[in-house]
Amino acid sequence: MKKSRIFGVIAAAAMAVSAFVSMPVSAADTYHAYLGVQTNPSWIFRNGWNDSSFGKDTYEAFDKLSKDGAPADIDGTFTDVDITGDGTYKVSLTGADLSDEELFSLLFVSTDIPVDAGVSITNVKVIIDGQTKYTFDEAYIPEDTGEYNQVQARNIWNDDLGKEDGLFAYVMPNDSVEMEFTVSGMGSAEAAAPAAAEDAAPAADTAPTTSASTGNLPVAAMASVMAVAGAAAVVSKKRK
Repeated sequence: MKKSRIFGVIAAAAMAVSAFVSMPVSAADTYHAYLGVQTNPSWIFRNGWNDSSFGKDTYEAFDKLSKDGAPADIDGTFTDVDITGDGTYKVSLTGADLSDEELFSLLFVSTDIPVDAGVSITNVKVIIDGQTKYTFDEAYIPEDTGEYNQVQARNIWNDDLGKEDGLFAYVMPNDSVEMEFTVSGMGSAEAAAPAAAEDAAPAADTAPTTSASTGNLPVAAMASVMAVAGAAAVVSKKRK
């Protein structure tokens, strides 16, 4: 086999690896969102997923309404959502009668989307008993939200959200409360798919691409190039 053919095989493999490495990191991510609530005056609640005492990994009744640090004697089903790419999503609490409560002290969407992920959240709707009560064109995310984005609609301690008066009128639900929102900036798996080797740019025009998280080529990608190069070298030796 001629050296030019060997280098051609290696170049094609390198281009495929480059296309894979340059795929947006977010396209491979799946995030999650959870509805959070707190009522007044009984303090029925569901805290954020990463709460140190009542979060998803620290509290066995995270998927239920709670009161006084234990599951509340109130029916209700939380529906959480996987965020797999750009689109509109909804989290909800259904089958819950909270009509004896006066107001929501807190109403929010708790996500595991890092605040620096470059993801935008817009068109946030508050839906109570099937009726849209308010729409935030841009998600309200407090500056002290921490490491992850938390989208707030009600917070009686927050001036920007109107404290106890809030930004919108509503009646406490006798069946359901939902929050709908639109995510952008993640891209989609289809859009991030690597180009075929024959469609890739010539090797001379392809600059080395590094991993966004480590600054190094992924081990699997490096191994793939090395394997192709090694195979080509073996064939070359056999045909001399």
